[in-house]
Amino acid sequence: MLGCECAVCQEQHPRNVRSRPSILLEWDGFVAVVDTGPDFRQQALRENLAQLDAVLITHQHADHVMGMDDIRRFTWSRSEALPIYSDAQTLQRLRVLYPYVSENLQPGKAVPKISFKEWSHPQQVGPFRISPLRVPHGDLICHGLLIETPAGKQLGYVPDTSGLPQAAEQALRGIDIMILNALRIDPHPSHLSLEQSLELLSILQATRSYLTHMGCPLDYLTLNPSLPTGVEMAYDGLALPLD
Repeated sequence: MLGCECAVCQEQHPRNVRSRPSILLEWDGFVAVVDTGPDFRQQALRENLAQLDAVLITHQHADHVMGMDDIRRFTWSRSEALPIYSDAQTLQRLRVLYPYVSENLQPGKAVPKISFKEWSHPQQVGPFRISPLRVPHGDLICHGLLIETPAGKQLGYVPDTSGLPQAAEQALRGIDIMILNALRIDPHPSHLSLEQSLELLSILQATRSYLTHMGCPLDYLTLNPSLPTGVEMAYDGLALPLD
């Protein structure tokens, strides 16, 4: 946290140094990213990302979209436009934020070759079957994702929400991997607190669960060992097998 003097921010332990939340999905040569926040460039360099086949955006907040300019590099060698999936409201906001990122402009080094794709129902994105799950997040539309691999494994990803509606909760019960936000200790109007997140994870009963979108003073060194069995704090660079 900028300007913060708490122990978590000052000690700079590697697993407490958190960039904005995002996940990368890879399967049999297909690569997709969920959210392109302000740290997307550094995240892509860290993971040696050389290819991108799809982008999925959960919502329009700055910490999830303000790195989108850097997708340009991944469109230069593509024969087809890079698809960007999100809801109608978010896509409209992206058109305002990035007026030069347009399907109607001639693509080139400065103008990425992209295609906006509105979605509100399950569909195939490369090898993944992905279902958008509408969740509350302040006054904005936000979507979590239920991702199914060709091997039949299911991953849930909900980085921003203050609760899970019944439909989302039912879809995510008993899946293989669940990733859920836990912003801080104290309650927040548009995010889950640590206690609220752990309560929901106990209901969902995923095989493995991970906390994401965490701020200080959530300390990996002290909090992670105390979490319930099957629940861990995510950290930058964490890799999870999907087969």
